[in-house]
Amino acid sequence: MSESDRIFGIKKKFLREKDYNGLREFLDEAYGVGTVRRHVAECQVMWEEGRRDEAIDEIVYKLRGDSYSVMHIILASEYALKLRRLDVADFLEFSFKSKFLEKSSILAAKFVYRELNGIESSEDMKDAARTLLMP
Repeated sequence: MSESDRIFGIKKKFLREKDYNGLREFLDEAYGVGTVRRHVAECQVMWEEGRRDEAIDEIVYKLRGDSYSVMHIILASEYALKLRRLDVADFLEFSFKSKFLEKSSILAAKFVYRELNGIESSEDMKDAARTLLMP
């Protein structure tokens, strides 16, 4: 079993038990306090706790700075689609410029913008969205 699989299994256990404080302690150990990866995990915990608008606002806050990962872009897109947050979709489309060369997360963000505005998306955007945003 890989380290990633082990961490995923432990995270699922804490989530099933709704032990958010225990999960936070585990994530601090697994990812390190204050790291970009830990921030992503914290936003996911906030989402699971039902603090959904707060989670997406925190992600957008990070995206406005320089300390974010591709996962922040994916979560912002996913959560904006789920919450129908046009303000976040607009930010991703018009204000946000990714520091990464990776393209699938940007295509997914563009898909969310187009979806929430009733604009038809290209097949590339739909494929990226299916891969990254939909279970």
